[in-house]
Formats: sequence, structure tokens, C-alpha cells
Amino acid sequence: MIKKILFILYILILVCMAAASIVEKIEGTDYVHAHYYGTWWFILIWALLAALGIFYIIQRKVKPVSTWALHLSFVIILIGAFITHINGKQGMMHLRIGEPSDIYFTNDPTEGIQQRKLPFTLSLQKFDIHLYEGTNYIKDYSSQFLVTDGYEMEEAKVSLNKIYTHGFYRLYQASYDEDEMGSVLAINSDPIGIPITYCGYFLLFISLIWILIDKKGGYRKLLKRSWQQFRNLLIVVFSLVGIGFIYLIYHFSHIDFSDGEHAPILNSPYFCVHVSVIMMSYVLLMLTCISGIMGICWRSRRERMQDLSRLFLYPALTTMGLGIFIGAIWANVSWGTYWSWDSKETWALITFMIYAVVVHTQSLPVFRKPLIYHIYISLAFLSIAMTYFGVNFFLTGMHSYA
Repeated sequence: MIKKILFILYILILVCMAAASIVEKIEGTDYVHAHYYGTWWFILIWALLAALGIFYIIQRKVKPVSTWALHLSFVIILIGAFITHINGKQGMMHLRIGEPSDIYFTNDPTEGIQQRKLPFTLSLQKFDIHLYEGTNYIKDYSSQFLVTDGYEMEEAKVSLNKIYTHGFYRLYQASYDEDEMGSVLAINSDPIGIPITYCGYFLLFISLIWILIDKKGGYRKLLKRSWQQFRNLLIVVFSLVGIGFIYLIYHFSHIDFSDGEHAPILNSPYFCVHVSVIMMSYVLLMLTCISGIMGICWRSRRERMQDLSRLFLYPALTTMGLGIFIGAIWANVSWGTYWSWDSKETWALITFMIYAVVVHTQSLPVFRKPLIYHIYISLAFLSIAMTYFGVNFFLTGMHSYA
């Protein structure tokens, strides 16, 4: 019964996230945050999924520590997200040169736009737009201001991808006035939720790697069983993937942003790492899809193709988990929030969850059957297509340039 409920909740949350990303295109971001992501029932589904998941693992007496660590990481991430939801403060602050202010505005889905006060005062002294030499393209823009907290005064500066922290508050450069005499800063205060969530993300990455190298884990057993069959192929494939990763790092780190074709926010060291790691996961998942199609068409080699597909699947999930973790850090540095339910973020999570299903062969023995596995893994690649192409062309969000 618990497994059936978990299965229903899992599908329900996937459907809700997919539907919300589509509704956002029609009704707007504020609408979906008010009617989907910020609702009590959406939070309740995640809470039930986490609680029943842990209870199910205990009931099944799962022994591998790596498996426990992986599922515990999701619980920690959700706890951190819930604390952020109820305790975190986010808003926007408009400053004009020479006009001190301690007022910022929040946009709560239930309360609407509300005026809040900071425990300190900001006075904008200078705003600068930095252009690439010899062009009219923006490289960066920055705000210099004076922070007055009681009897203490401090000069500070924020720019794209460079934040300023004062107490429990973090300030980000968000926008500016057309006359260049004013600046808009994003305000964020979440001293508890962010550290907890970061711990969850870190544990997620560690546990994903741990599962790959765990001698008692399923991947090591699969690798040991299949090494003789696929040794040469795996050496070639993973060598090419490694070379491709190095090339992508080099390529993205040498992009010429002075041509004006890229958003200034992308000029960050997180950009090349995040995109390169995610691309590697896509490549590995494409190989699982190819193996799946071959398994469907090549009846006599279905079991062999299933083993090959799984050999690519586990590293793909690891790199995708790492990519999401790096992306969350970058988002927190650039936008003031590690997760905003942007369409690209949402579909990356959906993709991760879709592919994660087939590694649960103990709970879902149906995926031990080669044909069913191959059909599922082939169709799952549609989520990659949606994440990479569909979001860009049909949906909306902060990743519209990606």
C-alpha cells in the first residue's frame, strides 16, 4: 500500500510541475507561484513523498549506507526549502543617488506587494555601467552605496555576480533606472534555509558518487559483471566524454561576451562548469536512449543492451545532480535564490526524477524486464528534449537565453 501511495504521489508531483511550467507561459510567474508552487497542497505532496519514502526504506530494511545518504539528502533539501518558504525574506529595493532609504518591497502570493523595512539604511552614491572596450555592449553594471547601521557606517558595492552581505541580508544588483541615476537591488535574507539546503545538495552529490564506487552497490556489481563484455567500448566512450568535458570547459570559458550576443549575467565562472556538466549528463542519457532503441530492435541482445544502458545511466544521474547543485549555487549568487521554480530548473528536476525511477529495480521489478526498460528509457529522452529545446522555444523564464 505504501509503495502504491508513493508511486501516485511521485506521478502527481511530476504532473503538477509540468503543468505549472505550461500555465506559467499563459498566466505568468506570479500566478503559478500563487496557485501551484506556493500552495499548501503542493508543499504537502512533497512532505508526504519524503516522509513515506523514508518510512518505506526503513520498512524494506535497506542496508547500503550510500542509498540512505542519497535519500536523506532529498529530505534535507526539502526541509531547507520549507524553512526558506516560511522564514526567508525576498524583495526589491529602489535607490536614487543621494536619497537614503531603508524600504524594500516584497511580492507575496497571498498578501500581494508589501512594504518592508531593513534594519539599516542604504544611500546610493554612484551607479556605473561598464561596457566592453570599443563597443556599446554591457559588460557589467554596479552600485556603490553607503550602509548606515546605527552608529556604524560602511561603504559597499554590488555588481552582477558579486553580492554584498550585511548581517543576515544579502544584496544583489538587479536592474537600474534608464537615466542611470538610480539602481534596483534584490534583497534576500535566509540565514537558516540556505545552509540547510546547501548541506542537502552537498550530501546529494557525495552520495551519487558514493553509489558509483560503493562495492556493495548495484553499479559496481553491474560494472564487474559487464566489464569483460563492454570494456573496450566503455574505455572509448568515457574517454571521449572526458575529452568533451574538457573541451566544453575551455570553449565556454573563452566565449567572447563583447559581441553582445550573451546576457552579462552569463559572464561567471559558474557558467562554464554548470553548462559543461549538464551537457555531459545529456550525452550519457543520449547513450542510454540509443542503447534502449537498439534493445527494442535487437531482440537477441536486449539484456546486453540493458546492462550497457545502465552503465551510462548511473554516471548520467551523478553528473546531472552535480549540474543542478552548481546551478543552484550560481542562481543564489546571481539572483538571490537557489531555486525559483524557473521553467528550466523545473524541467531539469522533472528529468532527474523520470530517470531516477528505473534505478529502483528492487521496488519496481518491472524494470528488470529488458523490453519494458528499453521502452521507458527511450521515451524518457523526450524529457531531455523538453528541457533543452522545449523550454527555450515554448516556455518562459530566466533561462530563456540558455
